[in-house]
Amino acid sequence: MGRKIQLTCAASGLLMIAFYGFGVLGFARMIPVHSPELSAAEVTGSYLENLTGVRIGMSMVMLGCALMITWGAAVATQTRRGAPRHPILFHIQVACSVTAAINGVMLCLAGGLAAFRPGVVSAEITQALDDLFWLLWVLPGSTFEIWCLAAGVAILLDRSGNTSRDQPVFPRWSGYFSIFVALSFFPGFMGLFFKSGPFAYNGLVPWWIPTLTFFTWALVMTPLTISAIRNDPDDGEQALDPAVAAEFARLRAEIAESRTGVAG
Repeated sequence: MGRKIQLTCAASGLLMIAFYGFGVLGFARMIPVHSPELSAAEVTGSYLENLTGVRIGMSMVMLGCALMITWGAAVATQTRRGAPRHPILFHIQVACSVTAAINGVMLCLAGGLAAFRPGVVSAEITQALDDLFWLLWVLPGSTFEIWCLAAGVAILLDRSGNTSRDQPVFPRWSGYFSIFVALSFFPGFMGLFFKSGPFAYNGLVPWWIPTLTFFTWALVMTPLTISAIRNDPDDGEQALDPAVAAEFARLRAEIAESRTGVAG
């Protein structure tokens, strides 16, 4: 049963991507991203043209946000198998996935509020909520940066030759890829300083590159995590916590060494 739960959580990554895709692209039709240079009247008009679609889309994205927690926990659990002596990397990943989910909920609230009373409240209020929506998309990249970085470091710390495993839990290249994805989020803060060009919040650097790299990371890590769970010889309910197992192994080695010294 423990393995089935882990597999379900890992597979929820695909559902997360689907909710985001259908929500933002299919229903809300918010891509291409609104330009910060649009007037308040133009922004309000874009919402008035698709009120129901935006509301449905934001609801779908909110569901996708929650799945960041289940999917992130599955990835973190498997990376912990590879780096049992560094449990803090597991905790960092889980904390970041929760923070990312909360940020996503706030993002959806901003978009939903923009579509709640357009044409009734002033156009400037709708414009401000639209700005908030897109800035919440690009600015909290630091959370995703730490998340991907922790996962990547945990993968690279996996030394299967020092354990009973012949192969690492994740392929080593996925660790380097995770670090690359982490670095792609760094320029997101530039969206605060520019209203046009590649550094505006609808531009290549703050929005397109981090968005594409994150969802590519999710697409890559989901099957890798499912494979890692299936290759785990231990049942999820009966296996010791990796950190506890590593400590037992250390204690056994110390006892064996002390006995050898006494016998000598």
